[in-house]
Amino acid sequence: MSVVGAAGDRFGGGGNPFRMLLLVLAVTWHVLSLVGAWSETGGASAGGRDFASYFYAAQVAADGGDPYDTRLLSEASRDDGTRNRVLPFLYAPPFLLGMTWSLTSSLSGAYHLWFWMDELFAIGAMLALWRWWRPMSRDVGVVLALLFAAMTSVPNNHVMGQANFPGLFLTILGLWAIDRDRQGLGGFLVGTAAMIKMSPALFLVLFVVRGQWRALGAAIAAAVLWSVATLPLVGFGDQLRFYTVVLPSFGTGYYNGLAVPIQVFGNHSWPNIVDDLLPGRGHLLSTAARFWSLLGTVLPLSAAFLLFPRSGAAADPLTRAAQAWYFGVLLLLVPVITWEHHLVFALPAALVAVEAARAGRLSRPLLGVVAFSVVILLFDLQVLKGWFEALPPAFRGPGIVIREAKFLSLVGLLVTMALVGRGPAAPVAA
Repeated sequence: MSVVGAAGDRFGGGGNPFRMLLLVLAVTWHVLSLVGAWSETGGASAGGRDFASYFYAAQVAADGGDPYDTRLLSEASRDDGTRNRVLPFLYAPPFLLGMTWSLTSSLSGAYHLWFWMDELFAIGAMLALWRWWRPMSRDVGVVLALLFAAMTSVPNNHVMGQANFPGLFLTILGLWAIDRDRQGLGGFLVGTAAMIKMSPALFLVLFVVRGQWRALGAAIAAAVLWSVATLPLVGFGDQLRFYTVVLPSFGTGYYNGLAVPIQVFGNHSWPNIVDDLLPGRGHLLSTAARFWSLLGTVLPLSAAFLLFPRSGAAADPLTRAAQAWYFGVLLLLVPVITWEHHLVFALPAALVAVEAARAGRLSRPLLGVVAFSVVILLFDLQVLKGWFEALPPAFRGPGIVIREAKFLSLVGLLVTMALVGRGPAAPVAA
């Protein structure tokens, strides 16, 4: 058997020519999307996109400065002759430990290397997800490969120099470990993911729902240990500033001074919808919008305690997966700003939804919801934007369905995760 054939057999091809064809098509599609994405990264003069904020935050921290002072980051970039200004650094202090490798590199060199590091984390996350969820069906690998290849957020993430896949990779590894009753290891990995991207911290609520106290304790311990390990790079005062000043600003829309309008096309969050109804000052939520945004976080979190029994850890693989990725979708809906590249965190939910449909776990109306949600999740945002902007002014009102299609997709996936997460014996709403 050839190497390709052996790999295809292990990943779900199973010797079936049609499955093998689908796998080959998925790999080819992904490679072509990578080629296109790489061409967008530019040459030696590339400005590093969003990656520049982490790069210069690490440089400033290594020089003894405050990495959350955007003025210092912009000064460092001007001294380098790369950019006039840099976006604010928004991640937890331990993130910078993972950026120390870039201290001896140029911005362009580090940005281009990060592109391929991100790709390796993405492949690692998909392989881990397949190994974790392959008990669902023999076709999980093929379905996952097709979803991954078709999702336009994946190359978008790489081009923007974003850090979603390291966090997703560690989250998947951690939840998989917990599923194998290795709560200490799993909790530590999820806690580490939360120190890279704050949003995976929402999975700690899953641990509370299931009564997985060792996992919860290990996640908290990971946050403390990584914070202490970061002290030589980011001092106590600057770390305290992140948690008391920078992090609370995420709830207002003014992310550490990032004055991006909340209503910009491509913001897929619940607070974006609320801001449309109760507008504030462009980049700041109004007081009323903050209340309704908070309510939109508290209610679905509280609902999880009613939806998912404490015995969820003992449920079948599909039910457990849906329970976990209820929180994986929720972490995209509740921030004030959710960009296109963040949507890679919804990819596991799309896989659960497809497998639930294949297993006959969904009612006919919900099948339509899943079809819409998965297709729109994978769809190119720029195409949607083009359709919306081409609408005559008189049709812009109904056209909000196009503008907020990806938000609706996330809502559809959240509802699907909630219903499937109740278990196969639970009645599914018609």
